[in-house]
Amino acid sequence: MKKYRRNCPLPPSPGGLPLITAALISLGFVSASSAQVQNAGDLLVNLDATTLEEGSLSTISNTGSLGGVFEARGGEGTIPTVATEGGTKGIRFDGSDFMQLVDAAGGTLLPPPDGLVGVDPTRSIEVWVLNPDVANEETMVSWGKRGGPDGTNVSFGYGSDYRWGAMGHWGGDGPDLAWDNNGGNPTPNKWHHLVYTYDGTMSRVYVDGKFANSEFLGAGRINTHAGTSLCLATQLEGDGVTQTGGLRGSLTLARVRIHDEVLTLNQIKNNYDVEKAAFVDPAPAGTIAPERLSVAPVNRYSFNDAPSSDASNSVITDSIGEDDGVVLGLGTEYTGSRLRLSGGGSGDSGYGDLPNGLLSRHGAANGGSGEFSIEGWIRHVGSQTWSRIFDFGSTIGGEVTAPGGGGEGRDYLMYTLQNGDDVNTRQVELRNEDPGGGGVATAAHSTATFNTDLHFAVTWNEATGLITAYENGRRVASLTTDDPMSDVNDVNVWLGRSNWTADRNAQAEFDEVRMYSHVLTPGEVVGNFLAGPEVLNNADTPASILSHPTSRTVPDATEVTFRVAASGSTPITYQWLRNGAEIAGATAPSYTFVATSGDNGAQYSCRVVNIVAGNPVAVTSTPATLTVQGDAISLRHRYSFNEEAGATETVDALGGAPGLLVDGASMTGDGQVTLDGVASYVNLPNGIISELGNATLEFWTTSTANAIWSRVFDFGASVEGEDLQGTGQEFLFFTPKMPAGFPRFIANAPGGGGDTTTMNMQGSFPLNEEVHLAVTYSSTAQIARLYLNGELMASALATFPLNTLSDVNNWLGRSQFRDAYYAGSFNEVRIYDGAMSSVQIAASFAAGPNATIGEARPSLALTTGAGGSASLRWPAAAAGYKLESRSSFAPGTSWEEVTTAPVVDGASLKLDINTASGTKYYRLSK
Repeated sequence: MKKYRRNCPLPPSPGGLPLITAALISLGFVSASSAQVQNAGDLLVNLDATTLEEGSLSTISNTGSLGGVFEARGGEGTIPTVATEGGTKGIRFDGSDFMQLVDAAGGTLLPPPDGLVGVDPTRSIEVWVLNPDVANEETMVSWGKRGGPDGTNVSFGYGSDYRWGAMGHWGGDGPDLAWDNNGGNPTPNKWHHLVYTYDGTMSRVYVDGKFANSEFLGAGRINTHAGTSLCLATQLEGDGVTQTGGLRGSLTLARVRIHDEVLTLNQIKNNYDVEKAAFVDPAPAGTIAPERLSVAPVNRYSFNDAPSSDASNSVITDSIGEDDGVVLGLGTEYTGSRLRLSGGGSGDSGYGDLPNGLLSRHGAANGGSGEFSIEGWIRHVGSQTWSRIFDFGSTIGGEVTAPGGGGEGRDYLMYTLQNGDDVNTRQVELRNEDPGGGGVATAAHSTATFNTDLHFAVTWNEATGLITAYENGRRVASLTTDDPMSDVNDVNVWLGRSNWTADRNAQAEFDEVRMYSHVLTPGEVVGNFLAGPEVLNNADTPASILSHPTSRTVPDATEVTFRVAASGSTPITYQWLRNGAEIAGATAPSYTFVATSGDNGAQYSCRVVNIVAGNPVAVTSTPATLTVQGDAISLRHRYSFNEEAGATETVDALGGAPGLLVDGASMTGDGQVTLDGVASYVNLPNGIISELGNATLEFWTTSTANAIWSRVFDFGASVEGEDLQGTGQEFLFFTPKMPAGFPRFIANAPGGGGDTTTMNMQGSFPLNEEVHLAVTYSSTAQIARLYLNGELMASALATFPLNTLSDVNNWLGRSQFRDAYYAGSFNEVRIYDGAMSSVQIAASFAAGPNATIGEARPSLALTTGAGGSASLRWPAAAAGYKLESRSSFAPGTSWEEVTTAPVVDGASLKLDINTASGTKYYRLSK
């Protein structure tokens, strides 16, 4: 008999009771912390840098059973340091440093033991790590070597790549693993407890005590190279000896543990809970207390000149000092509040030329303070290769007084607007080669500020040699130098232009630029950022709204952000309002949340407050209206597979569009159709997708194999034509396993226009377990969503209308390409006109595959009492329902009937439960 169910979202109990949740809620149970860290088998490596003295670190002892020491083996200039990040110390690697395990300082490399290498070795890696700016691939811990064969490397990483950002095993057929299959990573600039485990068939990763992603590899996919070495912050090349030049970690490792067995989820949670109090994050932007300026700037360029469509040869006025500059080149404009540069080659495009010596005059050798800061507000509006925010220095040709010429940059302090063609990367760099021999120091970082207003600041303290870069109040990069400011031959002091002639000039808008004879403190940077470009943050200025939030129209279940820009002396406080009522916790210049149908028509505004002459000054933005759109939903086709065993056709209960069972697809006689994974599939009628406006596709299915590129469904057409495989031309399909190892939905535009919608799912597609898979596709709202068991897994842009699709091959279990067939069964398939909301998807999942659409379901609720007691309650009138539970959603676990009989309590059935027995998920099933 088929089941439909009501899942109960149960809130956390009071008094420190464990969490009891429903199947729809992906919260985990955290048991009471043990007094100590737990191990899995033999603890081979155990490093703890949190108690070391700050400074350079050549060796650190391994207190694990392998013994030895980790030694910096890269030579001079590649020695990591012990440094404090936030409130916790760790080993800071700068992207060139690395360490390897040796028997003693200066001794012989210790290879990984037998328990970590060979075929399918069980293992766990735990690290406490902070990564300020995450790259595509950054190595934390490794052994084995690169170059293959597949599955022979081990590189536990902190990267953003959707294929191997978390674990690089090597290989094109998918043994690698990401933190997020859509691209992403644990939050930067925070301490994280990251864990990788491999149990012989399944690799898993965890973040801060919670499961993050997994992949089922099966036996024999991993065969780790032996005889190499255990490394920190680097991998090894194919020879097993040479340290990989790139892909090194630019991050801080505080603790590292390697176990030869598999840590369980409860052990991982325990270890995180035991240790988390020792890890104090750096203060994010906005949490550093804003400070007033202690000293006013010495130069201020506000670009408030009268509007002009051609600003070439116009003066750039210094409103504080006497260092006016000039606009040079073509494609320049004054807007009335900004200098706009159109970008282009350095031979003729525009830039700002400021007087010589604005940097070097601050050097102690030149009678200056030995301190310098530059800050400004800029908007990057177009990609120009290697363009600059500023570049103060000289070229091989010396001073350049007009566009063009110069050649190679020799001396400079510069801050890029973009690195190469990458608008999401910037760097601060100091070069001292005029005269030669001074070298170069660089610090790069990731950014996400293209086409938005940006506050930047770069400070230089000559006494300590520290150069620090900030963006929007947050430190993003730093480097150290022993060069004095007076060494910089700054005869080309440029805004928007590089001292390298081959680099292009900036395509950007400058709002304001200031320079100081002191190092701005982090608090002053935050204070200036919050005060805005129009206010010198050294006196009381009333708060004012610079830009108001704008009204938005979004689809249901879409993340939406409202923003306000304010000016005034700091501190400035923000409070967002919904229909005039305060929103708890919404106290930043922007407010982001997931909008649902209940938010339709709501108005959002922000109240901004600061203190002037001891009295609060408040101003409230104009309200912005949120419109949440949703479709009318109509069930068009429903296949329940209730035919007798041996039937060759399945009935469409609604649309009169029966499906055909092909090449061995068979009815089980109990409401299922099974596919053998060899040649069988279900052929649904032509046109059932193209007749829809927007769509919801629902499947209750059980997979038994997950062959690479097999299809749960594939609706569309091949180049070869109707009923034929070959080359897919236009389609909507879902595969439970692509070569990278994870599930994916793809929509390809009609006419072979390329993959226009791609959604990747976290983890492996469950095997031998019935799941609810749903896809919603809305070309009107331009969004597609992918759900598993009622939970949103991914979303992506949806562009082409479904009525343009040539869906002559509408198949369950078969691909438009010559890919593997799907092995498994279907319990029910539904096709709706209209894209369901996330709430509707969750309700459909809860109701189950045999539900009467719209039927009311009994509710399951949790009540708690004193002393840690808890009870489940549901209506006594809920005839035919039974209570089921499970301990997790890991593969292989299933729902089991709760055999303890409930008692009648008025109109309810009541069952007392044991909250100390671990995680439990409950549902009512019929």
